[in-house]
Amino acid sequence: MANVNDRLDEARGRVLDRMESGQRLINLAIGAAGMLEVGMLVACILLVDWGDRTQVLLFLIFILSYFILVLGMLALAGHVSRSTGRILTVLEAQQGK
Repeated sequence: MANVNDRLDEARGRVLDRMESGQRLINLAIGAAGMLEVGMLVACILLVDWGDRTQVLLFLIFILSYFILVLGMLALAGHVSRSTGRILTVLEAQQGK
């Protein structure tokens, strides 16, 4: 029985290591994407002819639409985190039995 528990502990350790590695990669990708987005926003701000009301209106619509998408992605991330937390809570409760 101890052999099975040792193998399960090793498997859990490997899974946790892969999860941490994946999280580091995700953090790096989010940082790079954020820098790219800031660069694109600065370029848009510099390229808009602020005297032309049509361009200003299009820029405003673009920004508002973009923020709606960003807020949707943040809501999705919160949902996934909450769901994962619930699953981990159930697994921890079962492990204690």
